[in-house]
Amino acid sequence: MHTPGARLLHGRSVESAVGAGRAGDWVALDRSIWSGTVATVRGWRRRGRIRIGYHWFDDREVADWESAPYWHGPAPDRGAPSWSRPPTESQLALCLGHADARVRAAALTRDAQAGGLPASVLPLVLIRCADTDDRVRGLARTVLDRALAGADDAELTRLAPLAALVSVRRRHGAWVREAVLGRLGELPDRAVAHLLTSGDRETRIGGVQAGAAYGRLGVAQAWKVAEQDPDEGVRLHALRAGMVLALASGHHDALRDARARVLAHLDAGLSYGVRRAVLAAAVETGFFAGPDLIALARRHRDRNIRRAACTALLARPDGLAALDALLAARDPFVRLAAVGQLRPAGREDALARHLSDSSATVRAAVCREIRAAGADPRSLYRALCADPDTVAPGAVIGLAEQRCPRDAPLLHGLTCHPRGPVRARALSGLRMLGELPDHMLPPFTDDPHPTVRATAIGALRGNARLLHGLMRSPHADVRAGALTLLARHHGPAPDETLLRLDDPSPGVAAAAAEALRRTPGDVPDDELLRLSSPRLPHAHRSVAAACLAAGRRGPVAALAALRLADDVDPRIRRTARDGVLSLFGTHAPDSSHASETASLTERYAPELPHWRRDRQRRYAAARRG
Repeated sequence: MHTPGARLLHGRSVESAVGAGRAGDWVALDRSIWSGTVATVRGWRRRGRIRIGYHWFDDREVADWESAPYWHGPAPDRGAPSWSRPPTESQLALCLGHADARVRAAALTRDAQAGGLPASVLPLVLIRCADTDDRVRGLARTVLDRALAGADDAELTRLAPLAALVSVRRRHGAWVREAVLGRLGELPDRAVAHLLTSGDRETRIGGVQAGAAYGRLGVAQAWKVAEQDPDEGVRLHALRAGMVLALASGHHDALRDARARVLAHLDAGLSYGVRRAVLAAAVETGFFAGPDLIALARRHRDRNIRRAACTALLARPDGLAALDALLAARDPFVRLAAVGQLRPAGREDALARHLSDSSATVRAAVCREIRAAGADPRSLYRALCADPDTVAPGAVIGLAEQRCPRDAPLLHGLTCHPRGPVRARALSGLRMLGELPDHMLPPFTDDPHPTVRATAIGALRGNARLLHGLMRSPHADVRAGALTLLARHHGPAPDETLLRLDDPSPGVAAAAAEALRRTPGDVPDDELLRLSSPRLPHAHRSVAAACLAAGRRGPVAALAALRLADDVDPRIRRTARDGVLSLFGTHAPDSSHASETASLTERYAPELPHWRRDRQRRYAAARRG
């Protein structure tokens, strides 16, 4: 129940407060004392409550840190901590970790006044050797230097893990390395193992850093920590250490193995933050060369990694040499970044080749760069669209993006182009210029190319009358697209949508089911009963389940829920069972279906308690989450 610092505050011994006495335990004790005393030092009004069993207590009843030794004098040279005479080991330990630098200094002066500090607080003195206060740091180093003057190897070995941890994790810890490890000659392997097996993540990170800094961490051991440690931060530090060690070794096999491991971390199903940190570490350490970054920027599955690799590559001195590879990447951001570097690299003549890019953002950037170079992108676009044999879809829409009505005749001619993507972009361009009214679009929905049909349907999203006319189209994608747009923007007639549930095309049936799920209250009772038949396709049954989830009531809804209670789809089954629990016994069965209702009710009655418990568990999980 008590923190390590609170145990000292209650008068327990230093050995009791520090527990097993590992390096991380001493750091945790020092942190606990500082956290407890900082509010008093800085004048904060700290008030909190703590729960013990079923009761709540003021946290000062558990640990009143205002009673800890504190400076009460009017000036640093005339006051003293308020401790008993002579101070106990627990009080000295409290003062050595105190948030007030004057109290820490007063505890260290006991070394000269009382003939030395107890050996039990020597690890805290070692931590003070890296203190942020200059006076405390100097006093602690004098005390530790005197204490270690006659120390044997056993004592130095005992302090070695803590010394290694402080030396790599604290800004002023370099002196500790010479004071302890310099006397010992080297960092023992046992000290590194001691740090790496700690239960505290900061200690394990310190173990990785100390092992790498002192040459006591091998490449294989670093990879083992990087792949097996439960904490992401520790794994990242171990991965960085493994890359640095592999580079330092200079062995081809070690570098090849290290590169495979780092790429595996980038491809693993980890969070983006972890993958981004792995890439940043590889770039910072110089582990990834230009070809590695090019491959990541062009082909990695995570767009964030592709873009970060592109940024890192262009920041290198040789980054401009990779522009051609980046301009061929599939990520528009990568191509955009490369386009922005063409003019600074003196390659303005290469800009025109990217006017036909498939990304509108890239095309806009290319146009800006061309204008900055003193050329007119519209004239270049007209030249690209003049030859029907070489015209690209991106060039057609790029010409329309120049917003010049005089280009409409050229775009009208391209609506008859042999290639479907060019015709589709010409349609979009004419709509962009306002040169193609709605009544001219339906003929394009009979185009043999699906992209042209989809473009024409999308352009009609605001015209309900023409969309209703497209419901009789011989193309299934046209019927499905029109039905979807009607459901989203206008609301189709329920009778017409119900008929489309039996459309021979699965896409049209799915679109009709989605439209009905948006308005489940429009489904009549007789249709609800028909749709709940277990013999019908999934699209039909999903509409019936949506009606039940929307709160449909009555004997017909109760029978539909009973029919779907054992559906093969778990979502439909769960919805139906919840409906059975809500409707069971609340409505008299319809006379025309009384026998079926009675039969299904008798069949599922024994299972109702199990369904009820499952619903309670789901509701409880939803409240917790």
